[in-house]
Amino acid sequence: MPKKISKKSLMDKQIPGHDVPHSLLPLQENKGRIILILMAFFSGAALMIIELCANRILAPWFGNSLYTWTGLIGIILVAMSFGYYLGGWLVDRKPNFVTLSHLLLASAFFTLLIPFLQAAIEDLFSQADLVWGPVLASLILFTIPGCLLGSVSPFAIRLTSLLYQDKRIGISAGSIGMFSTLGSVLGTFGAGFILIPQMGVKTIFFLIAVILASLAMPGYVMISSLSKKQGKALFFFSIFLIILSLSFSLHGSSLPPHLLFDQTTFYHRIRVVQQSLPNGDLEKTLLLDTTVEGAQYEKSRDIPIPYQRYWELIKVFHPEVRKVAFLGAGAYTMPISLLKDYPHAEVDVVEIDPKVVEVGRLFFHLNEYPQISPIVDDARRYLYRSNKKYDFIFGDAFNGLRYIPAHLVTLEFFRLVKNRLSDKGVYMMNIVSAINGEHSHLFLAVNNTLKRVFKNNYVFALYPQHLRTVQNLIIVASNQSLRMEIDSNKTGLEKIRLEGLLATYVPDQLYSTSNDSLLSDNFNPVEYIVARGLR
Repeated sequence: MPKKISKKSLMDKQIPGHDVPHSLLPLQENKGRIILILMAFFSGAALMIIELCANRILAPWFGNSLYTWTGLIGIILVAMSFGYYLGGWLVDRKPNFVTLSHLLLASAFFTLLIPFLQAAIEDLFSQADLVWGPVLASLILFTIPGCLLGSVSPFAIRLTSLLYQDKRIGISAGSIGMFSTLGSVLGTFGAGFILIPQMGVKTIFFLIAVILASLAMPGYVMISSLSKKQGKALFFFSIFLIILSLSFSLHGSSLPPHLLFDQTTFYHRIRVVQQSLPNGDLEKTLLLDTTVEGAQYEKSRDIPIPYQRYWELIKVFHPEVRKVAFLGAGAYTMPISLLKDYPHAEVDVVEIDPKVVEVGRLFFHLNEYPQISPIVDDARRYLYRSNKKYDFIFGDAFNGLRYIPAHLVTLEFFRLVKNRLSDKGVYMMNIVSAINGEHSHLFLAVNNTLKRVFKNNYVFALYPQHLRTVQNLIIVASNQSLRMEIDSNKTGLEKIRLEGLLATYVPDQLYSTSNDSLLSDNFNPVEYIVARGLR
């Protein structure tokens, strides 16, 4: 039979400290359980915060796509799996608070390193594959912190069980598992609703390092069996790591003169860049992650980004527009340009990121146009909940790179758009694809889906002479037959611009949709199609 371990001998085995008088052991046990619960709770929270912030690091390289999330979540789960084994293996050999504190302090150190590793490999991974790149980047940046944080729970479960003298193994596992999961819940909601929208991702990593280093300190000074000299040394190292992390988090570097705004939100890294032009004008450009989403000249009425001029085709197809919706705000270039020709129009601009609306007010003259109603919502959700009928809807929402949100290119979504259009209403959308050749799959799939909903489709290419080249394509859809004739009252530069836009029309004889898949809510490989093209 196994030898029974007495309570006194258990405490002497470095569980809460063998120098504690026997009369104080119950107090020491309670203190140990509370500390273990706190360690499990905050390590669970830290792991989820790291995972959500990690996506904001990867999105500028690889887009905010299914592949990015798949690679990230997969690596985090692998890291946690190894962490569970590591924690169990270690606690069987060194079942004491000191070893657990070592794990927390190491996780604090490697979390602190994430922003510096990111900067070191940024150029390398900007050229990486879009499918396996997120896996490799996550492996380098997040494996070690994820593994170390994953090791905390099994370690804490065993220590809690030892504090109960192995008489309450079930409640030990249940309580640590519960508090670790509750911490993960707090980290998920805290990161998504508070931390990421309110502060920079780098600052969040530094603050996590502060919390983890603080959690390690009790194991070194309160319930440790280390010598006073060793305990003090590790305690002061924890203090040093905390001070270092705080100094990084509080250090705000000034923006370079050309960068007017730089902030990370839950959806994007938003930057506004300004440059002087040879003609004396200024150009302000909005970047979401690494993708240019819009631009405005300070003085000129012209539109800097060529594809955004195509909204003017509505002057040909439906010249009497009154109610307009833009899905995706960008730099508000198209809505503002439209209002200069249709000053009495009502314009709704649907944008999912509230910070983009704020940036529009600060840098892109949004406040000067009360006819524009910024709506913070997902485009499909808004159209579903709205009963308004529009004469003109322009779809221009992206998740970075060429990724169109998958739910905005399905049969069900296009039916919803059709129901929100007036009888003569027109829907335009921007995609980035080739029309023919090996990079045409996105166009063919989207256009084929649109044809199932609208009676008439018209395709315009920025470079119609290069149909095998990936470029901006504007697809115009309507249930009415649209005449491509310019009204006789259009003269001068306006007429020349419209003639130039109409000249980029691509007749449907030049492409085929017969063998391409239909995009639906049930089957929608749009991210695979985009990734294949980008690869």
